Amino acid sequence: MLRFAIVGGASPERNDPHHAYPYEPKVDVAKAREAARLLGETLAKRGHGLIVYDARFIEADVVSAYVAANPKMPERGAPIIVRQAPMPDNVAFPEEQTHPALFDRIPDSANRWEVTFYRRLADADGLILLGGANATSVAGQVAIGARVPVLALFRTGGGAETVWRTVVPGVDLPNGNEHARMADDPSEAAATGWADLLESQRRRRYAVEAGPIIRHAGVAGVLFILALAGAFGSHLWPGLDKAVAMALLLASTLLAGVSGAAVRMVFERRYGSGPLVPPSMMITSALGLMAGALAAMLYIVAQPGTLDVAGDAGLRFVSFILVVATVGGLTAEAVFRKLLGIDVARTGGLPAGGSVGKP
Repeated sequence: MLRFAIVGGASPERNDPHHAYPYEPKVDVAKAREAARLLGETLAKRGHGLIVYDARFIEADVVSAYVAANPKMPERGAPIIVRQAPMPDNVAFPEEQTHPALFDRIPDSANRWEVTFYRRLADADGLILLGGANATSVAGQVAIGARVPVLALFRTGGGAETVWRTVVPGVDLPNGNEHARMADDPSEAAATGWADLLESQRRRRYAVEAGPIIRHAGVAGVLFILALAGAFGSHLWPGLDKAVAMALLLASTLLAGVSGAAVRMVFERRYGSGPLVPPSMMITSALGLMAGALAAMLYIVAQPGTLDVAGDAGLRFVSFILVVATVGGLTAEAVFRKLLGIDVARTGGLPAGGSVGKP
């Protein structure tokens, strides 16, 4: 189930320029509430869920229409997630009393609404903006920057209109056709198109972000198998010339370094700590190859005596050097930082302006 965050407001009194927090530009209250109703019904029929924050704002209209459309329950959890900081002025949704099974309230330990609101936007599968003021506008910019699918309804005015004007089709996630459809007047056909464009943006984002990661994972797996074959082949292949065995071992370190660099990108994206769009496989391969080879060579030159890949000692040596090369690829930036910090010509022991040994 996809869950879309609802953000915005449509309070008539805030169209008064003398209000403490006026809408700028003004919100078309009627169109915002009609769009909210249509979206609530459409998302319920599509089997999508909602992420909402407070019943004082436009999400109350979306939730009301969503519940009235009798949405299906997902296999796990509830279709409507309510995120609220423990603030005394929070307002619950009336439907939480009449349809409690549809709601899953997730409290936040922060005592500031901004923390709960802005930091959780990236958890949504998309962001729907209806009217609203400055917080709506900022939320839209956060979503655009994070490449979260966004639906900013121009006709509702307010912060949603401001965000619509800042979208750059083809550069940001929405394309030109989707951007134009966000300016449609509220209608059942328009609501269907709005749901379509949210789904298409999400598919596009997944293709852009997951495609390279899938390739990285495939390359990492294949290269690691080849590195294993090369490293242990140099040890196990009977009658193999010593020079050939060493060349095979060194080649395996290159493959292991690239494998380590590629699998690191997969790991970071899997746990949400990597860039939204990972670097190309060419860049990853170059860095991993060099880092793996340098780490392995540093280990080799540190070994005393003659290197031999035969026997039990050779097996341990081959295993360890493969680990060193793979870890070198995993920690490529640490390897290069260490090398850049090496002082080849050590001059720190020479005192300035005096002879050696003179105090």
